[in-house]
Amino acid sequence: MRKKVVTIGSSAGITISPAELRALGVSPGDMVEVTVRSGTLEARAVSKYDDAGLPELMDIINAHRTRR
Repeated sequence: MRKKVVTIGSSAGITISPAELRALGVSPGDMVEVTVRSGTLEARAVSKYDDAGLPELMDIINAHRTRR
């Protein structure tokens, strides 16, 4: 599918349809990692836990365990 590059403030962007967002597993406001390889733009969803340390992850796990 072809997309037009549009101006967004002093930057540029490409619009992504709701179906494309669902296929990528992201929603507006989520983080994605963007890479350019051999002239191809790649985007992947970034887990909200990627930068979390072990203590923070353990707190999250324990919080979920006590909800039951």
